[in-house]
Amino acid sequence: MADMWTIERDDEGIAWVGLDAPGKSTNTLDRQVLDAFETVISGFEKNPPNGIVLYSKKEAGFIAGADIEMLGELEEEVLRGVLEDGKALLDRFEALPCASVAMIHGHCLGGGLEVALACDRRVARTDAEAGSPEVKLGLIPGLGASYRLPALLGAAEGMKLVLTGKTLDAEAARSAGLFDEVVPERHLRTAARAAIRKGKRGKKAHKSFKEGALDTRPARALTARQMRKKTSEKLREEHYPAPFRMIDAFEEYGVSRDLLEEETDLFVDLAQTKTSRNLRRVFMLREKMKHQAELPPGKLEIGHVHVIGAGEMGAEIAAWAALKGFEVSLTDIDRDVLAKAVQKAHRLFETEDDEIKSRGDLRPPRNRFIADLAGDGVKAADLVIDALPEKLELKSDVFGELEGRMKDTALIATNTSSLRLKDMAGALKKPGRLVGLHFFNPVRKMPLVEVVKAGRTTKRAMTQAAAFAVAIDKTAVACADSPGFIVNRALTPYLLEAARMLEEGYKPELIDAAAERFGMAQGPVEVADHVGLDIALDVARHLKEAFPEQVGEIPQRICDLVEEGHFGVKSGRGFYTYQDGEPEKDDLDDDECDPESLDAMADRLILPLLNACAALIREEVVSDSDEIDAALIFGAGFAPFRGGPITYARERGVKTVVSSLKALQKEHEAARFKPDDGWKSLTA
Repeated sequence: MADMWTIERDDEGIAWVGLDAPGKSTNTLDRQVLDAFETVISGFEKNPPNGIVLYSKKEAGFIAGADIEMLGELEEEVLRGVLEDGKALLDRFEALPCASVAMIHGHCLGGGLEVALACDRRVARTDAEAGSPEVKLGLIPGLGASYRLPALLGAAEGMKLVLTGKTLDAEAARSAGLFDEVVPERHLRTAARAAIRKGKRGKKAHKSFKEGALDTRPARALTARQMRKKTSEKLREEHYPAPFRMIDAFEEYGVSRDLLEEETDLFVDLAQTKTSRNLRRVFMLREKMKHQAELPPGKLEIGHVHVIGAGEMGAEIAAWAALKGFEVSLTDIDRDVLAKAVQKAHRLFETEDDEIKSRGDLRPPRNRFIADLAGDGVKAADLVIDALPEKLELKSDVFGELEGRMKDTALIATNTSSLRLKDMAGALKKPGRLVGLHFFNPVRKMPLVEVVKAGRTTKRAMTQAAAFAVAIDKTAVACADSPGFIVNRALTPYLLEAARMLEEGYKPELIDAAAERFGMAQGPVEVADHVGLDIALDVARHLKEAFPEQVGEIPQRICDLVEEGHFGVKSGRGFYTYQDGEPEKDDLDDDECDPESLDAMADRLILPLLNACAALIREEVVSDSDEIDAALIFGAGFAPFRGGPITYARERGVKTVVSSLKALQKEHEAARFKPDDGWKSLTA
């Protein structure tokens, strides 16, 4: 414990206090860290320095927040004690007679931000980011940020950070008033000393009229009503209660110390909910997938990426890889298509300009991104990514021609969504270099990449491909070379069931409302339009060949729309008609939205998806059910608060799921609802 916090006093009597939590790549707050900090504070209470600078000795950042794993292990009253002790500790630190400064680099999140808020000032390196993301874990701040943030920034801005969980980059944090100064690394210690010399920060001399008004209950009630309305536009209270409970507390107590006591009770209560348990599990899943795929520094052998095919997916993959630091060459036989891809890439680079600046890139992405009409970049590439149309003969011909021009150690990754890797591998002299890297559209927003192993794919190819996915800030989930991989295999029955319901006369708005009531990020009708009905139909046909009983007959409605050229968002019409990318939807009457009917509709949509997940386990397409939960949450928008499809099935009860499938099978006289034998392993 003594090694966690190191203290060095300089010639000016300033104590430089560095945190280096042992055995971790990132500093997090747990009981041991807080206990050691208490020893530090006790020493300063007896012998105060002339100033205190808190900083992290880890390159990853300041403090990432609370230890999420620890939260799940603590009994309710023990958790309450940790929170109360932690808040008392920060109050003692804040009350020290000398000025204090948080010197921040990298992430300063959750409990880390709460430590920084207890300092008089905060100076940050240009790569710093700050936020209070607890709400994304189904929680609220636990160490005082629900009071200190509004007190520092004003109620509106402070509560906005708490309610949204938004993370601010360094410049945005300075503009908001969260950081006092943002400087390059070489000036950071100088800025910290200058901040110490300013002394203790006094309380505000007076409140603005608006802030003063919020001391009254009627004004807070009005503000709280506006907060609820805005929050309800994105979240349903029954699914994500934390922000709504926080608004209730703000309405009751305002920006006062009383809110600190209420904060503890709320945090402890919310930590016991299914929503929080599942959201914390999802967070841990993402970390698990990252650590499984991540390689030690210097072990990633991919520096140059060559993308073949500058269509929508190829252009996005290439631009994203360049944005994340890789040398990229993008080729296409069509000069006009390639030119449009370059324009699209430059728009992305402009949009992400703040990220580029915060990393201090010596070479901007546009200098790493090469439009390569001749395709010469393949000679230098460590990774060649195929983003060609879904035609086996075309891909095989291109692979055979490319292999002779590639480096001996280079890998080939295909972004196919429907073809089998084993069928492509025959075109290669070294089939072990072929791996699947299945991205999801739009690449800039969708966090998942499925990393697919064919029968002869080498361990090196899988390891390097997964590490590349992590290096470009994606969640890599490994799977076997099975039709549809994970997401398309599970999602297709869900989308097809929605299409059948449309044929039966259900309104598309009602179908989407049922799925969204269940918790899906977007309803299946709108999802199909965004995927592209042509692509969805192509995937469905391939899956029907492999799994005719589970997929069932493909609804004629999809076939007709595709034949007529109505592909969804990209053509302006699919199941919905689109204006500027937004669907034209009819309003639903209250009597149409009967909860019981909506829940029955949701069951009909979701149960086939769950059934396909059980089949994936039986067929050993994945190594464990965690990979299915992660893939469907990060690649298909499955309700995160439900923990993923397998977790949801277990919480609902596997026997109940199986009996519900049997009931649907009987009601619709359809084999597609027949419970898969994979459920047997989940009940064992």
